[in-house]
Amino acid sequence: MRDFLPIVKTFKKKKTTPVLLAFQIAVTFMVLVNAIYMISERNDLIASPVGVDIKNTLTVFTNLSDEHGDLVNQLEDDLLALKNIHGVINAAPMTALPLEGWGSYIEFKLVPDEEYVAFGGYFGSNEDVIDALGLTLVAGENFSPSDIQTAERDGIYKPAKILITRALAEKISPDDWRDILGKNIYFYKQPHEVIGIIERLQNAWSSWSAVEYTVISSVRESNHSQRYIVRVEPDQMDYVIKAIPAALLTHAYKRIETIEPLSEVKKRSYQEDLATNQLLTSVCIGLTIITLFGILGQARFTINRRVKQIGTRRALGASKSQVVRYFMLKNAIISTVGVVIGILTAIILNNQFVELLAITPVPLNFLLFGAIAIVLLGQIAVAYPVSQAAKVSPAITTRGA
Repeated sequence: MRDFLPIVKTFKKKKTTPVLLAFQIAVTFMVLVNAIYMISERNDLIASPVGVDIKNTLTVFTNLSDEHGDLVNQLEDDLLALKNIHGVINAAPMTALPLEGWGSYIEFKLVPDEEYVAFGGYFGSNEDVIDALGLTLVAGENFSPSDIQTAERDGIYKPAKILITRALAEKISPDDWRDILGKNIYFYKQPHEVIGIIERLQNAWSSWSAVEYTVISSVRESNHSQRYIVRVEPDQMDYVIKAIPAALLTHAYKRIETIEPLSEVKKRSYQEDLATNQLLTSVCIGLTIITLFGILGQARFTINRRVKQIGTRRALGASKSQVVRYFMLKNAIISTVGVVIGILTAIILNNQFVELLAITPVPLNFLLFGAIAIVLLGQIAVAYPVSQAAKVSPAITTRGA
């Protein structure tokens, strides 16, 4: 372009303003790309499926009382009472809840005294667990009533039949995940026979790298603190929540700590991620506005200082479009330089994050889209002052200083 070399020459004479603006654009680009990618990753994490019928599943946290007799009988009575509520599809005991943030961590081994091949989360339940959670069985079979054992506590230490998630099966047996069926895996040196594989069930810790590696054991626990998972028919959630106290509070020693949809448990699990996303979004918006005002201010300052030069160019035959093109090209060059510096810095910074925080690197398409967006926003920011510059009359050159 004819204006390119003259613009570059003006940068040599007056370096400070364009250099500072390019640096501001570089910092903005670097921060925005990394922040937006972090927001995107967190949004994907929050939106990831738990593996259960989360819209129609609720949790009950209650107790079993020594003063009221045998704990196992009380457990059976509670389950029967929950299943008899109108609108309930099924109910099952659980030693912990998906995404609750509390539970049991275990290492899985193929041979008791060798190195573990994977690690993950543990739940103990009974034969109703698949139906009560709305899980999808993709291979093998579910527990039968005869498989179920009962422990007052620490059922994790009892050898038992288990269901595992497909993700865990693929981790243990990457060549063919179905090969794990019928085999034993060991934790706490006890053999556990894999009889079924479920499509997905996230365990207790949402931000854990092994959140998809989950085991359900056929050992239910009759504990003083008791969790139940209850699946209800569509649109029956409110009715069932109101009906549960009357069904369970049958004696003076009984109490209910919480009754809530499993969706609330998930929401609470991701509170920090949601708050971080809101903070990062605010930073991105604020930084973008500041940078756009910086570009706008620099353009207006330059144009105001060069009003007579613009008038002279107009008097010598320059059209309005040529004036617009000159200043738009000048801003585009500054923005491009800033973006190039920003890309290099963002790559270096992101590589440091990858090493220190074990996060995934920012994809190339984020950098490219970010570069295009920054340049376009810069052009939009200078559109108004440039349009005003094009309106400068050639007659201004005849006016006194």
